[in-house]
Amino acid sequence: MDDKKSISTTKWAVLNLIFYFSTLAINYLGSSGFFNGMGQKDISDKYTTLITPATFAFSIWGVIYGLLLITLIYFFIKRKDPRASKVVELISPLFILSSVFNIGWIVTFSYELLGISTILIFAMLFSLIIIIEKIYKNRAEISYILPILSFTLYSAWVFIASVINVALFLVQKNWGGLGISNSIWTIIVLFIAIAFVLFYLSQYKNAIFPISVAWGFFGIYKSYTNGKLSPPMSSTIEIVLLGGIVIFIISIIATFVRNGNSILPSKKT
Repeated sequence: MDDKKSISTTKWAVLNLIFYFSTLAINYLGSSGFFNGMGQKDISDKYTTLITPATFAFSIWGVIYGLLLITLIYFFIKRKDPRASKVVELISPLFILSSVFNIGWIVTFSYELLGISTILIFAMLFSLIIIIEKIYKNRAEISYILPILSFTLYSAWVFIASVINVALFLVQKNWGGLGISNSIWTIIVLFIAIAFVLFYLSQYKNAIFPISVAWGFFGIYKSYTNGKLSPPMSSTIEIVLLGGIVIFIISIIATFVRNGNSILPSKKT
């Protein structure tokens, strides 16, 4: 690798770490109620929806941020390796952009600006999905296992968070549901989420994408079984959630096997 290329890769690797720790710091301040006297959990509890997961489900953020840190450190250590440096160059601008959106989402969510936070979290979601797409398309030339694992879990959980954010915004605005009950809307949204995951798998054959979504479904299911949520048709909603989890598990196994026991298919697939 020439010196100019090495300097560029080093710059991106360092910037990634700076924005990662900045996001982590803002996230901590947001959860502690620094910005508006309320953490994300307080606001979520204030605008209760029928798809709010049980509190334990949000522990997945610890796994996601831990994997991201390992990935970014790996990028920095291996920045002179051609296969690692290429992925750094490919995804760093988008990762930094996603971090800016993440920070903006935390702040606006903390101040209950749920309409703006919805826009920001969808922007974050799209930037993360594009990162995965870039990794997918260049998988033959890069070291992809660690980044595809961390960014896939990240993006899939942000997908769940985006859906929840929309629901919170609608509750805040006292949306009437066009005359359709909240329970029916919940079932519709869950089926849309299942359909989206299956469509995504058909396009990118990423065997681990359903994991975070399945975890989100399990968290929502536990909100019903522990009595936190008990609307009309709750038993039907529980069945849909369990059915979704089963579908996700089957799709994870089937996709992994079709990929030749790999997260992503080979370039020949």
